[in-house]
Amino acid sequence: MKFSHYELYDLINRPGPLWLANADLSGANLRGLNLRGVVLSGANLTRAVLSSAQLIESDLSDANLSEATLTEINLSKSNMMRGDFTGASLEGANLSDTNLGGAKLGQANLSDANLRDANLRGAKLIRTNFSRANLQRANLGGSDMSDARLVEVNLSEARLIKVILTGANLNKSNLQDADLSKSIMTGADLNKCILIRVDLSETKLSKADLNNANLSNADLSNADLRGAFLYSSNLSNANLSGANLSDADLGKATYTAETIWPEGFNPVEAEAILVS
Repeated sequence: MKFSHYELYDLINRPGPLWLANADLSGANLRGLNLRGVVLSGANLTRAVLSSAQLIESDLSDANLSEATLTEINLSKSNMMRGDFTGASLEGANLSDTNLGGAKLGQANLSDANLRDANLRGAKLIRTNFSRANLQRANLGGSDMSDARLVEVNLSEARLIKVILTGANLNKSNLQDADLSKSIMTGADLNKCILIRVDLSETKLSKADLNNANLSNADLSNADLRGAFLYSSNLSNANLSGANLSDADLGKATYTAETIWPEGFNPVEAEAILVS
């Protein structure tokens, strides 16, 4: 159902949460409105403008918000499962505690957004921009983040099990205590990342850039590090048992007596430096 300008004005000025399931609001201007608790499941909001709007605890499941303008919107604690946010502008948005399971966010801009404790399991995040976003404790298990931009992102304690991060840029990001086990990170940029106590067991990291990364106490057991760049990385107390380090660059990487290497691997020959 397509609403006229006057019908829409009448609706948004009624008391109580709005019920707009399956409504056609494409191109609508809802900037700055308080729509807390609104039901927009299955609604068409393509190219709609909701900048600075309040949609706390709302239902946007299966809604289409592709190319919508959602800068600084507040969607905390909302249900956005399977929603389509392809190409949407979500800079500075509050998406904390949201359910974005199975959502499409390809090429969307979420720079400086707050996604703390959000559920993004199985989401499509190809070429999504998360620069400087807060994803602390977010669950991204099984999501596709190929070629995503995650520069200076807070991913501490996040769950990224079996995530696809091929070609992703995570430069200078904080992944302390994150779980990236069994993920695919071929060619990913992890330069200068904080990877303290991170779980990278059985992760594919061939040709990944881990130069200057802090991998102290990290679990890299059975990881594929063929051709990876670990120059000047910190491998203190790290577990690399069973890892494949063929053609990896470990020049000036530091390690301790507690660092566990693959059987038969000689860190001295690889020009790594033992520190106390």
